[in-house]
Formats: sequence, C-alpha cells, structure tokens
Amino acid sequence: MSLMFVFFGLYFLYDGFIGYPKKNEQFRSHASYFEDLETRKAAHLEGGGMLTAWEEQTSDEYEAAEEKWKAHATSMGWAEEPPEKLYSPGEQFFFGALCIAVGLAVLGTMFINRGRSIRADEQGFYTDKGDRILFESAFRIDKRKWDNKGLAYVYHRDSEDKEKRAVIDDLKYDGADKILTRLLDNFEGELVERVSNEPSKTAKADSAPESDTSGNS
Repeated sequence: MSLMFVFFGLYFLYDGFIGYPKKNEQFRSHASYFEDLETRKAAHLEGGGMLTAWEEQTSDEYEAAEEKWKAHATSMGWAEEPPEKLYSPGEQFFFGALCIAVGLAVLGTMFINRGRSIRADEQGFYTDKGDRILFESAFRIDKRKWDNKGLAYVYHRDSEDKEKRAVIDDLKYDGADKILTRLLDNFEGELVERVSNEPSKTAKADSAPESDTSGNS
C-alpha cells in the first residue's frame, strides 16, 4: 500500500512538473496559429456578420493554419491532435503531496507495529501494548466484526475493577484466531456474535438492524 500511494504521488508530481506544462505548451502553440483568425472572427460577429458566411469565407485559411500547425507539431515530436484545454498543475501538486504523505504514514505505521505481537498463555493473553488480560476477567466478547474484518473486542475488568476493552486483530496479527479460540475455551460471559438481518416488527423501515447476543458457558 505504501509503494502504491508513493507511486501515484510521484505520478501526480510528474504531471504537475512535466506532463501538464508540456500539454499547456502544445495547447498555446496550437492556439497561436489561429489567433489572428479568431480575432477577425470576433470582429466579424460583433459587426453583425453571420457565422456561416464567416466559415465559408475563411475555410481555406483555417485549413492552411491547421496544416502549418501539423507540420510544426511533427517537427516538435507532438501529436497532431492538440490537448483539449489548459491544465492546472496545482491540483497535481496537491494530490501528489497527499498520496506521498499517506504512503509514508502507512510505511511509518508498519515500522511502528513491526515489533509488536499478541500472545497467550494458560491463564490469559497479552495485547500488542503489553497489557496482560486474564481469561477470567473477560465478561463480554464482541465478534460481530470477526468474519468480515477479523476484529474481536474483549471487555474485561482490570485489577481495580474498572471496565476496559481490548482488541484481538486477526488482520494485523497472524495467529490471532488461535488466541481468540483459547479465550473462548476459557470464557464464561456474554458473547455477541452477529447482527440480525431481520428488522424488528415494531421498528421503522429505515431503522438500524438489531444486534443479537447469546450467552456462552
């Protein structure tokens, strides 16, 4: 992910520094071959002239200008079809910097979490922050996000009987499912496993689905 964001960031910066200025140069160069014709056209229309009459009178001049442009484009190594508009490099600089920042943030997060791990023993498990949670202190486990996101929330009480929440993240830590299994084998409390897809009979049509809880012993 880090490489992907950095790649796109550099691509945006390339367009901002090189790609867009080249396109804008081609656009302005093409427009310069028709500048005199466009000025005369504006004067013709302001004077009450008809557009169809102007096009009939100057069709040869437009064709000649187009041929000169094509010859110039070929000599410069450009495509004969000019860019459709002027481009704004500022947008590319913004998105380029944003993508690179996100990429570096992802890379930094990876290095920060590189030395972290979660593990379990016979009596409890250790979070990635080093906190030890005894199996017997857990009173609720929320598994509703486990199947889709690999997240299980463990609600427990610390030594001062304060309620806290710990996370078992199977997406981030390989083998987290084994720790969750060991926890469940030693768990007596409330297990929240799924969200019902069936709306309540008394709920409104646009209300959120209700959660089902089941006890585990």
